[in-house]
This record gives sequence, structure tokens and C-alpha cells, in this order.
Amino acid sequence: MIRSIVRTATALTVATGLWFAGTPAVASAPPVVFVTGGAISGRAADGIVEYFGIPFAAPTGGEARFAPPRPVPPWPGVRPAREHGLQCPQNGYLPGLPPIGPTGEDCLTIDVYAPDGARDRPLPIMVFFHGGGYLSGSNTEYDGPTRMAADGDVIVAIPNYRLGPFGFLSLPELAAESGGATGTVGIQDQQAALRWLRDNAHAFGGDPDNVTIFGESAGGVSVCTHFAAPGSDALFAKAIIQSGPCARAPLAPGDRAEGFARSQRYADSVGCVDAATRLACLRALPVATLLNSPSARFDGRTPVWVPSIDGVVITRTLDAALVGDARKTPLMVGTTSAEGSLMVAETDYARGHVPDAASYERFVRQSFGAYADRVLARYPLDRYPSPAAAQIAVITDSQLACPTLSTSRTARDAGHPLWQYEFDQAPLGDANPVLPGAFHSAELLYLFTRFMGVPIPWTGASAEFAAQMQRWWTTFAHTGDPNAPGSPEWWAWPESTGPGSDGPALIMRATGSFMNNDFADRHSCAFWSEIER
Repeated sequence: MIRSIVRTATALTVATGLWFAGTPAVASAPPVVFVTGGAISGRAADGIVEYFGIPFAAPTGGEARFAPPRPVPPWPGVRPAREHGLQCPQNGYLPGLPPIGPTGEDCLTIDVYAPDGARDRPLPIMVFFHGGGYLSGSNTEYDGPTRMAADGDVIVAIPNYRLGPFGFLSLPELAAESGGATGTVGIQDQQAALRWLRDNAHAFGGDPDNVTIFGESAGGVSVCTHFAAPGSDALFAKAIIQSGPCARAPLAPGDRAEGFARSQRYADSVGCVDAATRLACLRALPVATLLNSPSARFDGRTPVWVPSIDGVVITRTLDAALVGDARKTPLMVGTTSAEGSLMVAETDYARGHVPDAASYERFVRQSFGAYADRVLARYPLDRYPSPAAAQIAVITDSQLACPTLSTSRTARDAGHPLWQYEFDQAPLGDANPVLPGAFHSAELLYLFTRFMGVPIPWTGASAEFAAQMQRWWTTFAHTGDPNAPGSPEWWAWPESTGPGSDGPALIMRATGSFMNNDFADRHSCAFWSEIER
């Protein structure tokens, strides 16, 4: 299952000593710009200008709860934009932990990072959608695309969007009051942020016709979902999908009827059982009550809240959307080499359990049912140094690596220019007992320069590698091709040579990145294609 909770990795890396407290940057006089709603003042530091907590839509409480985003009301005077806004309502990711910051229903804000002096020329805009399984996360965590913006000469914007039942509740009553749209307001929030950027790009020096959307985990699936949402077609020109495949994704948009059934069970669980008054009941309940249902908390395995294919906002499956994209949008698609490490840390270690032979077999049987014996034979314990390593391999291959390869094949066959990568750098080392290898979300520790205000202290080869990662991403935003002078050559996938034919993947390592053609074999993708049939 796809779970990109960077703060889980952050908490664990804090415990293992990766982080250190940095010295706050010295800010200069706050620049003032005019955007939809009024004037805002940001903060200049480290070669960029930061604008935090800018409202791109109205508050979402009361009658606006579960409703599509509404225009932002104007404010008087100059609004300070130097602090992150509220996170959208959510529980803490792990049992017993609170959210990492203040939450509330006035949460539809966007953070913008622009190179100092960017208003002198139109720059590419990169919009990052955070992960969190559609249950948690916010732009507060990702407050450090500093070097990406300054050195890459791009504008980076990170919006919040509604989560869990607040973002994906799907009921007939909601469809009736919204022209058929239901179970999609989280995606509509993302669209509202993209429209706001299109309308306000000039204020920051951005080019509204050169927008790259990128995201990791649920954010990567969000990128896929915008291909299935016709209202997004004119809002982006390029896309980067990180550990959130469009094919066979657990967080992919589901059937409308399934969304209705899930949401009706949720309404029952919080005491709103009468269909005639259900929506009014849900809108009147305190946020804490709405979050007190088991379905509003991540259980570590089964995704609960996903968008619905409502026929209005989202009109097709993600595979069909890539095929039907007449623009042939350029794509970068990739995974990490040990995706499952973070999932095992979340579902086992964080709950006080070390995987053993019995729990590994139980995991496989619960996950794959009638196919369990075949999976156990393909991934026998005697092939791995520990039961945890076997479980990591099964999760990595079945849930992310092979679905990503399928996504690449579909996109390439549909005519998309495509570059695939496999991130293979272990931030904490391959032998780390809790988060070994290149775990799910590990690449973000090299793309961003801060998390939750804490600098990432890379030095030497690791610092050079982080700069190279940022250069690949920002070069792609500029040109639609990640290759640039001085960068390791990254081959695009060639045109299809027949069913199942693959292109190469760039193996990304601090010790030297290189092209490789055995991705499908290393991750047993032929085996998993049989299991998925």
C-alpha cells in the first residue's frame, strides 16, 4: 500500500541522529505583491522570497464542509505571509501522536517560493502535492525547496488540500447539490490551487503556461488523477510521478458506488444514520467527532479514503487517462529501491513489533489470499537476511515497483515522452535496523533542503548528489527533458517495440548514477503481472 508520510521518516531519522538544528536565515525587508484577495508581504532569505499561508480558497467549515472550494474573500490592508497556514483536519499519523501542527477548516492555503528578483522574467512553476495516504500531511512539512527554487531558477508552490472524509466523502446528497460531483473535493482543492497559480503567476514572476505538477505517494497518485480530471487539462504542462503509480495504485480513484457505501458506513459510525438529515448532521458535528471514527485514522495497511470516479470531476480510470491525454504530456516516473522499508517501519516497528517468520507469512496470506503460496515460494525467507527484508521486498515489488513499470509502459505506448528512475540512495544506510535502504519518500530528503523548519545537513558527495537531484527536476520543469550539461545522461524510453517492452531506468546514487535495463527482472514484474490478473 502506498503511504508517503515523510514526517514518520523524519521522526525516525531524528531518533537516529541525521538531523541537526540550523541557524535561522536572516530575513530582509518583506516584499509586497498583489494576488487574488489582496496584498501580501513575504520574507526574503537565502536567495529566495517565501510567501506562506496564502489563501487560495475560502474557509471550508459549516455549509462549506464537504463542498467544492469557493472563491477566497478579500482582506483589507497587507496580509503577512510569513507563517504557514493551518493544516487541514487530520489525526496524528501514528497511534498516540497528535498532528504536527495546528489544524482547522480554514486550511486551503498555498506556500510559494520564488527566486529573488524572479518578477523580472517568467519562470517555470513547480507545484508539489504532498503525500500522506489522503489522510494526513500538509505544506508545513515541506518548507524547504530553497535550493530547488534558487539554483534551479523555478518557482515552487505547495498547496494544502482537504483529507480523509473532509476531502473524499461521497454521498448522493452531495452529488445532488454539486451537479453530480462527489467524493472529489480534495482533488478540486488541488485544481483550485492550480487555477489560483495560473491567475497569480505574474505576481511572483511565474509563467502560467509552464507548470509542472509533481508529488510523492498520495501526491504522485494525485498527479496521475489530474490526467483523469478534464478540468485540469489546461492547468499543467509537465508531470513528475514519485512513488505513486497510475497503474494498480491502492489510492487510485474508485467506483462511485463504492464511495457511496464507504461514506454511508462512515456517517453511521459518527452517529449520522438518517439519510434524510445525514448531510446536515455531518456538517454540524465538531471536527474532533468526525476524526474520531476508525476510518479517519490510518491503520497501516488498507486505504480508506480515495477519490471517486464521479463522472464530473474525475471521468476515467488512471490508465485510460494516460492513454487519452492528447497533449502527450512529458513525464518523469520513478520509485525508490526499498519502498517497503517505510511501510514496515510504520506497521510493525512503530507499533512495537519486529517482523518474524510467522508474521511475515500472516502478512502475505492476508494480502494475497489465494495467491499467497505462490508469493511465499517466490519470496522465501531463506533468500533474505530477515523476515523484515522479505516483507520489504514483497511490498516494494508488488505495490510500487511493478505498478510503476506498468505506468511507464502505458504512458510510453500512448506517446508520452518518458524518463524512468529508481532512487537507490540510502539516507540512513543499508544496515539501519528501522529504515534500511532507499525507503519510501527517501528521495525527498535530497530534493528539499528543510523539513518542518529543520535543515538537512548533507555534505560532500551527498550534498553534490542532492544538487544533482534538484537539477534533474528543475531542468525538466524548464525544458520537458531532465538532461542538462554536466548531468549524468538520462535516456528517455524509446518508442514501443512490442507488448511488454521496456526502456531503461536511471539508477540514482550518490556514488554515481547510471542507466540500467533490468528493472523488471530485479523486481519480478512478470510474476506480479500474473498475480494481478
